Amino acid sequence: MEENVTVVEKIDIMRQPLPNLEAIYFITPTVESIDLFINDFKKKDKPMYAAAHLFFTSRLPDELFQKMQGSIAATKIKSLKELNIEFLPYESQAFHFDMPESLVALFSPEAPDPHAMQHRIANRVVSLLATLSEYPIVRYSTSHPISRAIAGLVQEKIDHLARHARGWTPNLEDRAQLIILDRTQDPIAPLLHEFTYQAMVYDLLEVLGDRYVYSFLNNSGLSQKKEVILGESDMLWPVLRHMHIADTINWVIESFNDFMKNNKASKLGSGKQVESLKDMSEAMRAMPQYQEMLSKYSLHIHLANTAMDIFQARGLERIGSVEQDMATGEDADGKTIKNVISSLAPILSDPDVSKADKMRLIMLYIISQEGIKDSDRKRLVDMAKITNAEQTAISNLFYLGVTLAKGAKGKSKSKEAKKRKKKRGGDVPFELSRYTPSVKDIGTDLIEGTLPVATFPFLREDHAAAAAESKPSGGIDEKLSLKGARSKQPRWSEKGKKKEEAPKERYVGGRVIIFIVGGMTMSEMRAAYELTQASKRQVFIGSTHVLRPVDFLEDLTKIKKLDTAI
Repeated sequence: MEENVTVVEKIDIMRQPLPNLEAIYFITPTVESIDLFINDFKKKDKPMYAAAHLFFTSRLPDELFQKMQGSIAATKIKSLKELNIEFLPYESQAFHFDMPESLVALFSPEAPDPHAMQHRIANRVVSLLATLSEYPIVRYSTSHPISRAIAGLVQEKIDHLARHARGWTPNLEDRAQLIILDRTQDPIAPLLHEFTYQAMVYDLLEVLGDRYVYSFLNNSGLSQKKEVILGESDMLWPVLRHMHIADTINWVIESFNDFMKNNKASKLGSGKQVESLKDMSEAMRAMPQYQEMLSKYSLHIHLANTAMDIFQARGLERIGSVEQDMATGEDADGKTIKNVISSLAPILSDPDVSKADKMRLIMLYIISQEGIKDSDRKRLVDMAKITNAEQTAISNLFYLGVTLAKGAKGKSKSKEAKKRKKKRGGDVPFELSRYTPSVKDIGTDLIEGTLPVATFPFLREDHAAAAAESKPSGGIDEKLSLKGARSKQPRWSEKGKKKEEAPKERYVGGRVIIFIVGGMTMSEMRAAYELTQASKRQVFIGSTHVLRPVDFLEDLTKIKKLDTAI
């Protein structure tokens, strides 16, 4: 209302004509949007609005501009602006395109037109690059043809932008590096139970988008519901999100005790410190004057408590240990796993273990063994009581590059991945967090200039020399690049203490932008922050969408229908 905007409506619904008012159109440059805009002014004597101001989320293709130019609507256009905002900045170092349908649409052999989606993804990547003023060196994974296809489209579209966009001055001094990966690169990451705070919350709790509804007891002792958005607007979230759940609980309790200590009015009659999440809940109800501040603590008390209750109820310590053994090929002592079935079988036959957890275990076993005999697979699914319909998800792993049958021909990514992991050792403080997402190893090698060109080629041959020139000296700080180690947040995320001015993070070298086609996991997002801290390079990670384990299992069932699944 402050800007004299009287109403906000969607362009694709029936709207009341307002012929005396001018309209601001904020739309994507698609055929559908242009047709809807033209339709608003098709009646010359009865236009929907007095005039139009057009704002497009990305570059308007020439053919759509000409279509609009040849319509009656063109006479009503007062202004037109192309913006580059066709992406969602999810976190300070993570973005996505809100395209949850992309995994099925791009990897299904039954997809009607994957090329249209490839172009949409490339347009949105270029939108991000234009916003960042980056004209990057482009590399891609040979794991699946989709990475090469999208990398080529991105290069074509960013070249067009550089030639024709007036006033766009990209950074060419420290050129960024963009690497296009896809979900076939690491099918393990979306299946593992992660026990860092953010990943655990999104896996185990009912989070819709980033919204979470929970019940709590108010000061009157009555149950009350509250909806919150999990994100960086909560000052505690950036501090806590990458911590292991054990560290999270300890940090919340210690931080709460510091708050009590530094605020005399908040001290309870006993003056004792709280020692558990239950103590905190009781203490907070005794301090109604601090509700705004304490509501943040209340949320994280609830999230941590609920996550740990589910962890214990579902026996995830036992399940997580077996998952880690299969994902890494080693036990917690670093010894090679020889007979994982002896640990796997009791879990699969346990009626108290959920079907979803059993399916995740069977999938991880097949991936870790690089295929198993059909008879062994039947024995496992029978043991877990997995139905034929549910087995479709397991079979459809084939379309993500997973070898299902022992001895079948397929790409083996494990040897190269293990070689990269062995090259860098590192202490692992938590047994249930031993696996390192492939994206972190790839990012490390990219920054250090050791990423194999054979499997991650440059889109253009002349870019190899340019990439070498953009590599700053120093590389990765070995002390900070420990695989599976606890996340240490950059200084900008440290909240709580008053500072005269937050120091700006100083980065060296060009930006690194990692894009994953088909969804990114919370653990992969965390890897970007860890890479930034270890290298002092600014690392962004993005994807078509954020992928939770439950979404991954559901998408796998859709890739190919049951009656034709392999």
